Formats: sequence, structure tokens, C-alpha cells
Amino acid sequence: MVLEELRVDASYSKCWRAKGKALEGIFGSDDESYEDLPCYVHVLKEANPGTVTDIKTEVMEDERERFLYKFLAFGASIEGFKKLRRVLVVGGTHLNGKYNGVLLTASGQDVNFQVFPLAFAVVDSENDDAWTWFFEKLERIIADSKSLTIISYRNSSIYTTKKRVFPMAHHGACIVHLARNFNAKFHNKVLAQLVTNAAFANKVTGYQDIYRQIKAKNANCVAYLDKIGAAHWSRAYFQGNRYNLMTSNIAESLNNVVGKARSCHIFELLKYIHAMLSRWFSARRKISGKQRGLTTPEVDKQMQKNVVGVKGSKVGTISSWSYEVVGLLNGRHHVLLDMKQCSCKLYDRLKIPCGHALLALIREASLLGLWWLTVTRQKHGDVLMKG
Repeated sequence: MVLEELRVDASYSKCWRAKGKALEGIFGSDDESYEDLPCYVHVLKEANPGTVTDIKTEVMEDERERFLYKFLAFGASIEGFKKLRRVLVVGGTHLNGKYNGVLLTASGQDVNFQVFPLAFAVVDSENDDAWTWFFEKLERIIADSKSLTIISYRNSSIYTTKKRVFPMAHHGACIVHLARNFNAKFHNKVLAQLVTNAAFANKVTGYQDIYRQIKAKNANCVAYLDKIGAAHWSRAYFQGNRYNLMTSNIAESLNNVVGKARSCHIFELLKYIHAMLSRWFSARRKISGKQRGLTTPEVDKQMQKNVVGVKGSKVGTISSWSYEVVGLLNGRHHVLLDMKQCSCKLYDRLKIPCGHALLALIREASLLGLWWLTVTRQKHGDVLMKG
């Protein structure tokens, strides 16, 4: 651009330095941003009650303090997460400013299947010390318990730290990263897809069928998966609740959004995150204010899809709150409405009524004569329920 528009012959490195000088004149230098950080954090907490922040520094040989870590969790995120399912998706993305570093994130999923950021940290790299510090700050916000699930890619530091800071929480591996690593190790996309299918299987029998296919193709693959442990990466054997969160895509999506500010110095990076969350929460608050009914739009879509899948099935009563749903191909599923369970295991895993459960609920409502529960049929024949 300098050559064509200004007709000035300048090297790439000179233009790069000039750009840096211009940005420094507008936003200040990287060094100044670290010096101004404590003041910014103070103002941020004053304007956002309940916000949790911390800065860790180290003393150098000349007795000057040097920035090491920064933690930030907005009060709105902390309060909002209390209403969400207890699943944390953690990840990290590299920063490419003057001092590089890594941005660590912890997020959840709201009731409309949207990314819900909880906490951020700027650290030097993804090592044991950095992840331990980040997890220790998180643990003060989200207490360790057996009802908590943490999902991440297979990073050794995350595994070490999770056992140390969140020993009771369940830990699930991201199936996308697992499949990529699996394909890189065995160079077989067919096997990698089978592993993905096995991971998403709701029933143990479905998992075992696919597992036998993998074993028949390559015994070494089975040894690799056994070493990881089926309970760590498969939905059928997972000991806690991970619902529909089989990947760390939440963290990846958040990293992509924040990516626009990865080259900025830390002061501008935090301002960008603050502005981003303000926009997101404001927009969602307006949408939720217009919401009518008992479910969110995305959950409603999922239930409609579930009902379409069992169209034409017959429902038989076994006992109070217990039903048998027989499909067109004579597939039989047992539904326990009071236990929120179905033999297809979709209801058990996702905690959203499967098609069998919805049909059973319609039958139960008709038997009890619940006048407030109406069943409507769309032009395509889908059965929908609205309270």
C-alpha cells in the first residue's frame, strides 16, 4: 500500500515498525498497559459488582515486579452460571502481541445452547503452574463436587491440574480432538469416524457394537482407546453428566471471537472482552424478555425433532407413569416418566425428553385429563406440546 499509493519504497520490516509506532501512539505501549492494569481492574470491579479479579506478579533480581498471570470473572457471569448446568468447558488460545502469552477460558452453555463465558486468564503458557493457578481461582467460584463436569482437550497440564484442584469433578475428553489425534496416529479416517460414533452412542449396547467393529479392523486402536478409558470419552460410560457437550467447541468458538484482539496488549484485550460480554448479555436479555412458553427456542426445536423421529409409534400403558412405545419397525422402548428415563437413553443423557417420552407424556396427560396441556399438529404432522 505504501509503495502503490504513496510511491515510497520501504521494506516490510520498516512498515511493520511504523505500524507499531502508530498503534502505540493511539493505545499506548505494551509496558504502559501492564502498569495501568491495577487501576483498570479497580474501576472494572467498581462498575461490575461481584466481579472477581486477581493479578500475580514475580519479583525480579533488580527488585522490580513483573507481570505473570491475570484472572477475570465478571459478576454477571458468576451469577448467571449458578443457573446453568454444571459443565465447564476449558481451553486456551495463543496471544500474538509483543509478549505473546496464552488466554485461558472457562465457559458453560446456557439454556438456549449458547456459549456462556465464565472466566478468563492471561498466562505465560499452558503449563502446570499456569493451569493450577487458573483452576484454583475457578474453584473459589465453582466449588469442586461430584455434580461438576469439566470438558477439555487432552492436554497433560489440564489433566494434572484437574486431579489436584478438582478431584471430585468428572472429566470428559473432547471427541473432536480425540478423533483428530486418533487419525494422526493411525492414519485412518474410517476408524476415526467409528470412534466418534462410539463416543456419541447413548446406549452401552450401541457402543459395544461399534467397539467390536473397531477391534476387528485394528487391535492396536482398541489398546489405544482402552488406555484412555471408555468412561473418559464415551457418552454411554461417562459417570457424570455432560448432556449434549461432547466436544470443547464452546471454548473453540470463544477463542475465535476473542481472536480479533489477540494481537492487542492486555489492557485492550480486557476491554474487548468486557465489551463483548456486555453486548451478548444485553442481546440475550432482550430476547429472553420476549420468550413465551416453558422451553427456549432451541430446546423446543430439539423436542419437535425428537417427536418427528417417532411419528407413527403406538403407546401402551404398563403402569402409572410407565409406558411402552412401539415403533413402526416394532422397536420397543420403555419410558419411566417419573424417573425421567427411557430405554433409548437419549432422555437419560441429554435430560431433554426424547420422542418416546413426549408421546408417553401426551398419553399420561390425556389419562389424567389435564385441560391445560394441549396437543397441536402442524401441517407436516409433527406433534408438539405447549403448556
